[in-house]
Amino acid sequence: MKVYTVSTINRIIQNIIDNEVMFEDIIVTGELSSFSVTRNIAYFTLKENDCLLSCVQFKSKQNFNVGDMVEVRGNIKYYSKGGKLSLNALSIKLCGQGELYQQFLQLKSKLQLEGLFDESHKIPIPRFINSIGVVTSETGAVLQDIKNVTSRRNPNLEIYVYDAQVQGRTAVQDIIQGITYFDNLTDVDVIIVARGGGSLEDLSAFNDEELARIAYICNKPIISAVGHETDFSILDFVADLRAPTPSAAAELVTFDCLELKRYIKELQSNITTNLNNFVTDLSNNVNMSILSIEKDLTNIINDESLYITNLINSIEQNTQTKLDDTKYSVNIALNTLEKLNPIKLLKSGYSYATINNEPINYKNVSVGDSIKIISKDVSLTAEIKSKEKFKC
Repeated sequence: MKVYTVSTINRIIQNIIDNEVMFEDIIVTGELSSFSVTRNIAYFTLKENDCLLSCVQFKSKQNFNVGDMVEVRGNIKYYSKGGKLSLNALSIKLCGQGELYQQFLQLKSKLQLEGLFDESHKIPIPRFINSIGVVTSETGAVLQDIKNVTSRRNPNLEIYVYDAQVQGRTAVQDIIQGITYFDNLTDVDVIIVARGGGSLEDLSAFNDEELARIAYICNKPIISAVGHETDFSILDFVADLRAPTPSAAAELVTFDCLELKRYIKELQSNITTNLNNFVTDLSNNVNMSILSIEKDLTNIINDESLYITNLINSIEQNTQTKLDDTKYSVNIALNTLEKLNPIKLLKSGYSYATINNEPINYKNVSVGDSIKIISKDVSLTAEIKSKEKFKC
């Protein structure tokens, strides 16, 4: 039995294909399962049922979407160094959309009409997260990417992992079970569903209707980190947040400790500055208030002093007026009394009579009573001889 080396076998295959005329200038139709452009070189995969064909186009000037049905004109080439067969595209022509992509669009339209994509139903992602639950393959590079980012930004973040197949027959149920598990786990704040990039077939598990409905009723926020930035899945639309890559999802859920420290220091500085400004403003306000109060008190005291002075002057003036009026009234009364002074009358030649030291009254005197007659110089005693009523 002859033994061949790998390079020998690859060269043999390359020669067979290069010399096969039927592989030159052919047209192949199929559905775009993947499409990306790097440095004007397009790398894409054609799909039909379970069959795939790798393709490349140099100096590409067109852009297509996964799921597009295309006609590719080109040559079949075999690259011995990589052991890979490829269709070198000379031109690509759009001719519709593939079946798998049509199914994707139909499900997307159906769930959108039911409201599963509505922003009002999405749960906000907490700013400060203590733990995350990651639904992905334990053996994939995705998990390591997430751990690298989280350990760099926040080593204290707790990561729980649910090992799930992210491609293949059991992938859908594995992912559903992972979401359900973390939804019931108290210690988890946010759920990340992640996998690397791939073709539309590779991501088919994340375009499942049952998975979409489980994600919709989940009570915890879900971040979909499926594929590359240009890859979209049904889970992306249902999830509370879509991350363009798994690494970006890790960035979104972890706050940077150093940044947090800087933020806290900035807050402390702002608080100190604001407090100092507040104290300064308060001190200025107090001083201004004291000056204002002193000024107001001085004005009040001056006003009250002037009022009291005016009141005293008014009282003094009124009192003097009252005294003058009273003095005038007293003088009049004295003059009147002086005129009525019986002694003065006596000096004028008048006399007055009393009986038992009381003034004589018609009723208290009788014939035979002794009376006293008093004049200016003499006091006489007389007897009543008769009593007659005087008529004017």
